Amino acid sequence: MKRLPSLLLLAACLATAASLQAAEPAAAGDCITLSPDQQLVRNGADRDVLLRNGDQHYLVRFERSCSSAAMSPKLAFVTPGRDGQLCGAGGSRLRTNGQSCTISAVEPITAEEFTRKARARQ
Repeated sequence: MKRLPSLLLLAACLATAASLQAAEPAAAGDCITLSPDQQLVRNGADRDVLLRNGDQHYLVRFERSCSSAAMSPKLAFVTPGRDGQLCGAGGSRLRTNGQSCTISAVEPITAEEFTRKARARQ
């Protein structure tokens, strides 16, 4: 009988750990597939940009300052050997007209967070 509460506690801890793991930024091996339906919010971009990829939303962080991301007329995510993918932990770069910026993290956010952050950048 004493095992039942312990097992319930263990199950609750495992469920919490699994949900926290799902919210972690994408590492180099954890890539997202880029959709042709994208929106990139880059106003005030220096350390990160906002990405709507289909119905998914992300905060894409740079390893260092990427000041040209806010001004460049042409932007492209590049992931060597993985076309159409965006990876964190240095696996991808944002190529602008004058700079190539290493992606440090791709963090999932909610649609509400995306909208709120996009409005704050206007």
